Amino acid sequence: MRRLFATIITAGMAFSVFAQNNMEGFSHLSVGAEVGLHGLGVEVAMPISRHLVVKAGYNWAPSKDLFSTDLSLDTKSLRQAQEQHSYDTGEQFQHKFDDEALISAGLQIGLTNYKVMFNWYPFYWGRLYFAGGVYYTPDNHRDDPFIRLSGLTSDNDWAALMELREKTGNNDYEMALEIGDEKYAVIEKDGSGYMQADFKMDPIKYYAGVGLGRCIPDYFLGLQLELGAMIYQNGTLYCQDKEVGSIMDVAQGLGNDAKEIIEYAERYHVYPQMTLRLSFRMF
Repeated sequence: MRRLFATIITAGMAFSVFAQNNMEGFSHLSVGAEVGLHGLGVEVAMPISRHLVVKAGYNWAPSKDLFSTDLSLDTKSLRQAQEQHSYDTGEQFQHKFDDEALISAGLQIGLTNYKVMFNWYPFYWGRLYFAGGVYYTPDNHRDDPFIRLSGLTSDNDWAALMELREKTGNNDYEMALEIGDEKYAVIEKDGSGYMQADFKMDPIKYYAGVGLGRCIPDYFLGLQLELGAMIYQNGTLYCQDKEVGSIMDVAQGLGNDAKEIIEYAERYHVYPQMTLRLSFRMF
């Protein structure tokens, strides 16, 4: 019994020393995989002191529509042009416009960034930590927007535009989205009309958060839960690759969900995050 008791105490002391050494500077390395509101990510982490861990990683978001909304296009003048041409020439149109055309658009949120982060543990033996760092979007991903709203016209409306151009010989006819005093023409894609609006952030974003869990697990596997926010200085809206002056003008023409997201992104410059991370200690 004494021998068993001594073995238990020795093992406990060894584990205690190991757990403390787990935060010795540059003594361990872990790799992690994460999922959260920013998408998916991978990272590596190493302690640089008893209380501080440095991390580097990469995040990306799979492309997926969160929900759909409708963009309204005024096609009343195109309908009148059809009627006038039929009156003048007697030619009839197979595809006809209504006073309004709708683009069924999907809204996507995506982030592609490299990151450098620091986790500070007030108690090196504890699980609570505070996180801070920087996200950076590389040049080859600068065209990836934070928010993308895109969609296609109906087959009938695009066929009606092509037919109007062909019968009249006038290629100046177009369907366009009006934002303030500007018009943004629908372009052709996959045999239909296509419209795209992108909200883009600055390449450098800042991050602050708080979490529970060890970046360098006591054993080989560890789990972390983290809440935080990405903070960006400026956001710019583009429609059909042209900069839009007033973001709020775009928001007014959208459904409630899309309108709320765009207005929030313009007003607060903060993107909340919740991340679940699985870490594996390499050594």
